[in-house]
Amino acid sequence: MAKRSTSSLSPDPDDFTSYVEKIEEERKISQEPSSRLAASFKFLANHLGKEHSQTTSQKEGFAESQAHRLVVTALLEVGDGLEFSASMAEALKAGQIDMALIPGGDKMEEYVATFLPSHLMRFEAYGNAAEILSDTNFINRRVHALGILEATSRQVADLQELRRLAGNSTLTVHGERVAQSNGETKEPELFKVDANSIVREGSRIIMDEVLRVANKQDGAPDSLGIAMCLAAVGEGLLKARQPRDAMLRLDEAVGLYRGLLGPFHTNVADALHCAAKALVKIGETRIALLKFAEAARIYEACKATLYYNSIANAQSLASLLVDLGDMEKAQSMFEEVISMRKSVYGENCVPVAKTINSYAILQAKHGRMNQALQNYEAAKQTYQLVPSPLIEDPEFEIKCKYDVTLINLNIASIRSKKGDLQAAISCYEDGVLGLREYEAAFSELQKDPLRAPDSGKNTAHKHLIAALGRIGSLKLKVGDNPGALKAYTTLLEEVKENSPAASQTEKAKAHIKCATIYRQQESTDSHVQSIAHLRNALNMYTAIFGPDHKDTAAIASSLRQWLSEDHNGQ
Repeated sequence: MAKRSTSSLSPDPDDFTSYVEKIEEERKISQEPSSRLAASFKFLANHLGKEHSQTTSQKEGFAESQAHRLVVTALLEVGDGLEFSASMAEALKAGQIDMALIPGGDKMEEYVATFLPSHLMRFEAYGNAAEILSDTNFINRRVHALGILEATSRQVADLQELRRLAGNSTLTVHGERVAQSNGETKEPELFKVDANSIVREGSRIIMDEVLRVANKQDGAPDSLGIAMCLAAVGEGLLKARQPRDAMLRLDEAVGLYRGLLGPFHTNVADALHCAAKALVKIGETRIALLKFAEAARIYEACKATLYYNSIANAQSLASLLVDLGDMEKAQSMFEEVISMRKSVYGENCVPVAKTINSYAILQAKHGRMNQALQNYEAAKQTYQLVPSPLIEDPEFEIKCKYDVTLINLNIASIRSKKGDLQAAISCYEDGVLGLREYEAAFSELQKDPLRAPDSGKNTAHKHLIAALGRIGSLKLKVGDNPGALKAYTTLLEEVKENSPAASQTEKAKAHIKCATIYRQQESTDSHVQSIAHLRNALNMYTAIFGPDHKDTAAIASSLRQWLSEDHNGQ
């Protein structure tokens, strides 16, 4: 058996081993007691020790959220993981000098500036993520480490992700330490904030830091970079539903772009398009119309009419024309948009189907039912003719089927308004079937451990409850009382205690419908059922609207009358 002079498989130094110095350097770093890996190994050992000490059958391995938590622990060199004694911003600030002195510290600084907020959000430390995304020191480090463009892009993306994941929840962040008159520092206070305020504050700070860094550079300031940062921040604010702040940033970007690139450039048109969308959000439709039209002229002058943003601008312009009542121009614009999408994506594709569906929704909104019905049918047919993708994507297919289901529900609504009740019932039943299939497929998709959890609102349940209510109402109109009772009973089973308020209201109305149907039957058991349903309706209306509401009072009066009739009948 060969004998080795070293205790590991690393080779001895010779003329052909040029990296031996690096190996020795890493050994020295790893043997130091203050190594950054010590905190990580301590966390890992403690976690695995706890798992092995438990008698439960936990065999899932190391979860993704735990891995992100471990990375944060290593980056901050805090042994207790999330149990930070001070604020996240202070922990980062305290380790900044040490990070600069260790070998490879510049790369670690770049990694922290790039990925630390993402790691925090991946194990649901939303308060800590909000704290550093609105911390001036961290954002300053981010700008210096990544440059103004990459830092702005990362900041905007992280703020949008925080808003998407945290939703409407209240976040707890630490304030700054305050120096007192006696020389001591007061512990930072805790503040309750929402994600929207963090988006506004983080966007303001990143622009301040970008302007400060750009103006400190040797020579002329990077005006084009500043304009691109303004445009990116404005677009991020628009996606975060902050249209007024977005409009201000985008107007600044348009002015800078025009001065630097000239009036006819796609960057100018892109910023104008986003500014127009912000103006629509705040109700300035006439000014938005002018900006959409100006952006369209610039795209045409630049020979970029088939550019993605150009097509989106044309569709936004067409939608605005519909809202303003200019249906003739809107129709020609939508036909032009559909033609452009067909020329770019092909005849039967999802973007074309979505555009036709959007046009149908606007037509239905403004009372043009016949044209809307034709376009809904055309959109549905386009979806059905979309070829299978070369790379299988289950989520894409599920969402396409969901779009078709919503189209069926819209077709059913139009047919019921036109008086074609049987066809409407059939479309609603197809929609209910599609919604059930979507919920089953989506819940199966969520079981994938590699898929990020979906934090968006599940609107399928809301549509399901509304569709069941419409089926019951239409079946009552055609005289199918047993069918209506079955639909309402199914609705009652679908609405749970944790369902939203709108679904609870639909459930209360369904109780009234069931009570009315049972009351029309002559058997004693049916009258008992009608009283029970009306009592449930009264309890729900009292909880939702209060005892003094007119509908609550009417239900209470009907209940007393029915009880009196049954008592006298005995």
